[in-house]
Amino acid sequence: MARALAVALLFAPAVSAFQATFGSTKEVTVRREAFGGSKKSTAFDPSTALGAQAPTGFWDPLGLSAGISEEQFNRYRTVEQKHGRIAMIAVIGYCVPQYIGTFGDVYLSTSEKVKFSDVPLGLQAIFKIPTLGLFQILLFIGILETQFPSVNGDYGTGYFGQSLEEPVKSKKLAVEISNGRLAMLAILGLFAQDVVSGGKPFDGPQFAEATFQSL
Repeated sequence: MARALAVALLFAPAVSAFQATFGSTKEVTVRREAFGGSKKSTAFDPSTALGAQAPTGFWDPLGLSAGISEEQFNRYRTVEQKHGRIAMIAVIGYCVPQYIGTFGDVYLSTSEKVKFSDVPLGLQAIFKIPTLGLFQILLFIGILETQFPSVNGDYGTGYFGQSLEEPVKSKKLAVEISNGRLAMLAILGLFAQDVVSGGKPFDGPQFAEATFQSL
């Protein structure tokens, strides 16, 4: 799975990339009881933000968006985009080795004599990848996090090098958000299936032989 995450980060710049206004504002009436009058002010309304879409609509059971600023909401949305993108590639990282294969007998590490074919599918791959390889993955993550902290996920490349205009930009962003949410649920399901199947998430539960020790 670490390999899948590495691939996710490696191809992040090529993933759909957007910079858009995530929320909207609406006018609300603020009562000034002491003076018996009222005035108009602008307040951020998360329920009208992009992403409040089918099938759940605006869904915030924990009230995390209650009273937050537009800036903070945009920060949450950026994090959601990032997690969704990694999850989408991680799901592919589960499926491709299972149904297509990897690089076979090509060496992943010549010094430790580890081949791609030696790396198992899923969570157990973490314990097979050489320590230096895991360090390289973490280093690459750190570079992305520190060198591109506020680009909102597009790494300055736009949508495959294109600059999208409205309403196309918002439509594609809404699709990405939806797919990312589904992928986050899917990868969690694969993790759970990985555990109960003894490292064979596509073979179905193997309750007789699999335990949490399979991790």
